[in-house]
Parts: sequence; C-alpha cells; structure tokens
Amino acid sequence: MRYIAFVLWMALAALGATPASAQPYAVIDMHFHADLPDAEGPPGAKACAPYREWAPRDPGKPIDAYLDWFTLHPTCPRALTAPSNAAALRDQGIAMLKRYNVLALAGGDAATVADYRSHAAGRILPAIGFGGNGEFPSIAALRKLHGEGRLTALSEITTQYAGIAPDDPRLEPYFALAEELDIPVGIHLGPGPPGTAYFATPNYRVSAGDPFRLESVLVRHPRLRIYAMHAGWPMGDAMIAMLFAHPQLYVDVGILDWAYPEKDFYAYLRRLIDAGLESRILYGSDNMVWPDAIAVSIERIRKAPFLTRRQKQLILHDNAARFLRIAG
Repeated sequence: MRYIAFVLWMALAALGATPASAQPYAVIDMHFHADLPDAEGPPGAKACAPYREWAPRDPGKPIDAYLDWFTLHPTCPRALTAPSNAAALRDQGIAMLKRYNVLALAGGDAATVADYRSHAAGRILPAIGFGGNGEFPSIAALRKLHGEGRLTALSEITTQYAGIAPDDPRLEPYFALAEELDIPVGIHLGPGPPGTAYFATPNYRVSAGDPFRLESVLVRHPRLRIYAMHAGWPMGDAMIAMLFAHPQLYVDVGILDWAYPEKDFYAYLRRLIDAGLESRILYGSDNMVWPDAIAVSIERIRKAPFLTRRQKQLILHDNAARFLRIAG
C-alpha cells in the first residue's frame, strides 16, 4: 500500500498537482467581493461574460440608453444576472467557492464580510475595501479589526474611482499601516465600468490608475506586499516596467478574465507571461454581484491555450499562496 501511495503521489507531482492533504485548496481568489445586491446598481443587474465590444455612446442622448446596453438588457451570448436577494447572493457566491475548491480573499464592508465568513466554513479571508467615494476608514478602526482577527488585507482600495492615485498623500497612512501590520494591499489600477464618469462615479480618472503612480509608494515602503488589481489594464508597458523594477509587486487579472473579449484578455495575459512574469500573476474573479463569473474566469485560465500546466497552477494557486505566505 505504501508503494501504491508513493506511485500515486509521484503521478500527481508529474501533473503539477499535490496531494489534497498538502494542498487543501485548488484555487485562491485574490479579488472576491462580499457585496450586497445593490452594490453595482439596482438589484438584478446583468453583465456580459464576456462583452463582445465596448459600444460607442452618443453624448446627445440620455445616458439611460447606454446603460440599457451595458447592464439592463445587454446583447451578448452569455449574460450573467445578479441575485436580487442578499442571502441568495451570498450563498451562490459561497457555493461557487465550494464547487471550485476556492479560498477567497473577500473585500467589502466589515459587517458584510463577517456575514459571508459565518456561512463559508473557512473559505474566506477577511479584507476591507474602501475609497471609491473618497471616504476613508479610521486607522484606529482598522487596527481594531486586525486585533480581532477580522482584517488580513486592505483590499480593494478603490480610490481611482474618486480620482485619487496611489501616491496621493491621503493614502500614505494606510500603506504605512499595512507595512507595519504586515498585511497585503490590493489597489484598483485599471478599468471601471465603461463610461462610469458619466453615470456612477464622476471623479473616476484613467490617469489615476497609471501603474507608475505606485513607484514612490513601493520605494517608501520596501516591506509592503502590494498587488495591482486588473493588472493595470490596458497600460501594459507601464505595468511590465513596474513589475520588472519592483520584484515585490504582483498583479491580479480580475474582471479581465470574464468580462473582457477573449482575444483581448488572452493577449494581455500572454504579454505578461512572455515578459517572464508568470510567478507574479494572481487569479482574481472580481465577481462583485455575479457569482457565475467565478466559473467563467477559472475556466478561462484553465483553457488558455498558451499557458502550460505549471503556469495555470501558478496563476490559480501557487503565486497567491506565496504572496499570502500560506501553506495551501
């Protein structure tokens, strides 16, 4: 029996896998949202997985027509529908974590994250997201959450939606706190909903997501663990330059991996791979209020024709395990 077990272990190793006892989770999601149904507009909103194009908007017409295309009645082969009930949204998200054997770093309001955790049987690491409306939690409140075991990361910092770049002095106390507590930071660098400055977040600015705006933060806080969410899309040149110059920096591919056209996502991901950065790409679903996005995004990574088995394992699990300093 010992010989058979050894042969099985070797077979798994040859396939790039490890025994379940050594690796309890198959996937680590670095961009999971513990949200309520109205977090992305009226409950029941839709999203394409993926969108086939980013349609033009006639500025002479009401924004309602554009929103109808984007999230009310999108025309695409696969449209995801958000649950309208808070418990259903939570339970469907957790069901996806179980289905794909996922450990998720969940950001959101502290109370909502706590509710998700109480139903998730150890599958959720608690994080706090903030900044999209230009408001910030108190440092004392974050310290308290950390002391209670309810804060393992600051994620997602969404200040880009408020036009606030990473090097803005208002964010400095939070980077300093994360470095002091030795907890990771995930910061939004990249796209928002198309046209968001005209209907949802008037202060959103593409320029506030420039990866170069992270450089002074990294140099000032050399022990900080930080990852750029959305991989700085579409600023690939800047993102690659930053990753090359600052080896402690990582990226996640949240929302690119389910909402973006496959050719665009694969081309962007392959560019990071071809640049030699396979060990610093993290899987993220960025599911928000569409739990089915988890399935779409994981399968897109698994089916990427240019990724080796090892690279898929790195992106879906191993890179995050290393970044978070966890065993499995």
